[in-house]
Amino acid sequence: MYRILTEDKNREAILSILDAHVEGYTVTPSIGSWRGVREASLAIDLLGVPKVTVESIAAEIKARNEQESVLVLSLTAQTTFV
Repeated sequence: MYRILTEDKNREAILSILDAHVEGYTVTPSIGSWRGVREASLAIDLLGVPKVTVESIAAEIKARNEQESVLVLSLTAQTTFV
């Protein structure tokens, strides 16, 4: 499982980027802080997506949001669909 954390701007463009790359995802609005400045953020969860695809998505989001960086977390998770 991967999580991408980014600033919550250009949300529709971010959703379009996700739609173009993956079949499913979860986006959760949150509050983040970068260098002491609080900002609206998005946590994007991606399950079963190859690392190369996640990195491509993160790079597109970074460029679209004109950000210095976008955080990508690699998380170990056991999942079950019920």
